[in-house]
Amino acid sequence: MKKTAIVFLLIIVGVFLAGCITTPNAGQDTARDTVRAHYEYHDSWSIGLGCYGTVSGYAYNTGNTSVDNVVLNFNLVDTRTGTIRDSRSVFFGTMEAGQSGTFESVLDGECTQQYQVISTIIK
Repeated sequence: MKKTAIVFLLIIVGVFLAGCITTPNAGQDTARDTVRAHYEYHDSWSIGLGCYGTVSGYAYNTGNTSVDNVVLNFNLVDTRTGTIRDSRSVFFGTMEAGQSGTFESVLDGECTQQYQVISTIIK
């Protein structure tokens, strides 16, 4: 009985301490013409979702004119194989001159893989 309780306790601790092994991201910048974006990627784990990552940051228009159909695209890339595990797009629409906006999106990963996030601005 005592051994069973210890094994059960170790399993519970292992589940709560499990996490993805993605290298922490200090922040990345991407730009296209007058549109700039800054984002950070953090991974996390939950019982319901398993391993997942959150991309959050802001985008802004540095130009003197508006830019139509601004979209940020984020790819979660396996650093070992180079394959894309998940992809999300964040739609901003028209960004007026000097306008900025914030965003947050979730990317689905696997706990045993190492990832990096690659972003592009589409307009």
